[in-house]
Amino acid sequence: MKRHLSYSEDCRRLLMGGVAASVLVASVLAAGGQAVAQEATASPPVVGHVEDIVVTARKVAERAQDVPASISVTTGEQLQAAGVNDIQGLTQRLPNVAMSGGIAGTLQGQVGIRGISTLVRNIGVESGVGFYVDGVYLGRPEAYNQELIDIDRIEVLRGPQGTLFGKNTIAGVFNIATKSPGDVLQGEGRVEVGNYDLYRLQAYVMGPLSDQFGFKLAAGYVKRDGVYENLSGGQNGDAIDTASYRASLYYTPRDTTKIVLSFDGLNDRGHPAFFQVVDLAGYTSADVVTQKTTPHRIDNNRPDSLTRDNYGLSLTAEQDVALGALTSITAWRRSRYDASLDDDQNQVDYLSSDLWSDTTEIFSQELRLAGRLGPKSRYTVGAYAYNQKVDTDRILTLGAGFGIPGNPGLTTIGSVKSEGYALFGDIDHDFSDRLSGSLGLRYSKEDKTVQFGQNDQAGVFSLLGLPTLNYAADASDGDLSPTVSLSYKATPSILLYGRIAKGFKSAAFNVDLVSSVNGLSAGPESATSGEAGVKSDLFDRRLRVNAAVFTTRYDDLQVSQLLGSGVTLSNAGKATINGAELELTAFVAQGLRLDFSGGYTDATYDRFENCSVPTSLGGGSADCSGKRVIGAPRFTVHASAEQVWPVSLGELVARIDFSGQSEVYYEATNSDRFKGDARSVVDFRFGLRTSRWDAFAWVKNVGDEAYETYMDDRSAIGVLKTTAYGEPRTFGLTLTARF
Repeated sequence: MKRHLSYSEDCRRLLMGGVAASVLVASVLAAGGQAVAQEATASPPVVGHVEDIVVTARKVAERAQDVPASISVTTGEQLQAAGVNDIQGLTQRLPNVAMSGGIAGTLQGQVGIRGISTLVRNIGVESGVGFYVDGVYLGRPEAYNQELIDIDRIEVLRGPQGTLFGKNTIAGVFNIATKSPGDVLQGEGRVEVGNYDLYRLQAYVMGPLSDQFGFKLAAGYVKRDGVYENLSGGQNGDAIDTASYRASLYYTPRDTTKIVLSFDGLNDRGHPAFFQVVDLAGYTSADVVTQKTTPHRIDNNRPDSLTRDNYGLSLTAEQDVALGALTSITAWRRSRYDASLDDDQNQVDYLSSDLWSDTTEIFSQELRLAGRLGPKSRYTVGAYAYNQKVDTDRILTLGAGFGIPGNPGLTTIGSVKSEGYALFGDIDHDFSDRLSGSLGLRYSKEDKTVQFGQNDQAGVFSLLGLPTLNYAADASDGDLSPTVSLSYKATPSILLYGRIAKGFKSAAFNVDLVSSVNGLSAGPESATSGEAGVKSDLFDRRLRVNAAVFTTRYDDLQVSQLLGSGVTLSNAGKATINGAELELTAFVAQGLRLDFSGGYTDATYDRFENCSVPTSLGGGSADCSGKRVIGAPRFTVHASAEQVWPVSLGELVARIDFSGQSEVYYEATNSDRFKGDARSVVDFRFGLRTSRWDAFAWVKNVGDEAYETYMDDRSAIGVLKTTAYGEPRTFGLTLTARF
């Protein structure tokens, strides 16, 4: 295990590590580049410059540097250069963004932005982060962590986005845009192999079928053995077996019309570890001792398994009309998973079965019109509607480890239906050549109904704090969310802006392992944020500096925690979140690019009375006012350096990435027992890049850093503490060909 650091040491190590990664590679690679360049047959490269990226963060096409909001944009080429293959890998490179994942990142996908995150481990709770692909809302967290195959760009908007992205976007938005075909046939294929018997295949092809029709086909498959060693020789944990695919048909009968029909899917047959048990009551063995002291070790005698299937179908139509551009997005999505977990992760049966499955079906429709009102004003208006139904089914069965005969069981069966409607509008006006303002407003209405039953079949689980109960409820919430911004062009390359925005999330229900008739629901929550920032391209666009400061008032935040006998759900009163972000891109020498991003978040509960205390810490309740918000690291840091040397075949490329974050708490009392320590992770890549093919060797987590991504207390079944870890050191080779 890594040594534990004090808070000040955590911060110093993160900041110094980020700076050191940039400075060291800048000096070493630049020096090495002089020698390589002397042997190159190609002309020496000029110092690069930052590129303009067109985004649709405000539902219209515009330069990212002109958007008066905090936004990070990563292109498909940049993802490839960094060796990022999924959403979880991307989040490590963004300021004030963290993805802990809960007990399984592919299911719970706990993503936090600017200190706001929600543990989504049951169907009655929604995430505060919205994920969209080509304008379609993805739904629940089991759809988040997908393979990135045919990506054009990913826009991550920090802070509430309640006007133009209205579905539960109190924390921020991941807006994913995939590639579109052009006038010529083109494609790309990738093969990747690595340790733990990793192999990954990815490919896409797209182009014209005729003057009016185009197509795109994309597919990927990744398989890898588990990184959690099973000490008894069984199935290793966190084995990957996932297929992804997308097919799109494009119809453009005229220059003013575009229609796109898309289908996508994901099939996951992996073997997750979920977590390892590091404190188990009433059972000792050599393997238990090993699990307490050594990360990535499990010893389960029953399988951990996951079957996950996601599908989506969408029809997008764009038509130029007299008033502007009319867009319609009609979408249907379905996801289902079946999971099996050995909760004690050892050669003992405290539970002989923990089986659960969720099924989600969503239909959504968005209609919007964007145009101009004279030479100085632009507008967007629209309407949005969706219908979502989620079903859950779970059974727990006590095992022989409790000494109770008959394998008594507990079932939980529930359903949540949601219907939502919204009207929204946004207008931008240029007061002068330099000064512009924007005003947006969205009215949202959401109705939810829940039916839930928890049945203690033999009356035994009630003794463990999980009684028989049934309930049905409904909630109807409405909200008016405004966004106001003002931007000023100090120079043609420097933008100053201010922004105030509100986001909203409707009521939540506790459709989980319930320990009491109290806390079965939580009311709606909201976040109002103010930020001020600067976006600048300096020194003939060789340096880009974007910075922002913000403050967020987080009201009635919904807190879901697994503490001992069951899940608690409550509104935690209020929290205040203050912070800052900095993103830098610099081309400092021939072929040398440096990137840096840093985030600071001070997120504390202003009022959180009667918050639950983990059973292993004595149970009961406490006043958590003044404590840090769950899942909110104070610091996040990423730094990278990439050096390119021209050679006769193309370019030699060396790249190093440093990612880190400070300590984080996984329960509201901020106990050291459930605190994840600071982390520092270094990745390295080296290879040859040509116009037609690439070959790269890589190492991720070079130092084999062991860091926690989640912890919880399951004392009711003898599991006093669980811990999930990030991936250990991996290495491999990637070959890419394109035409």
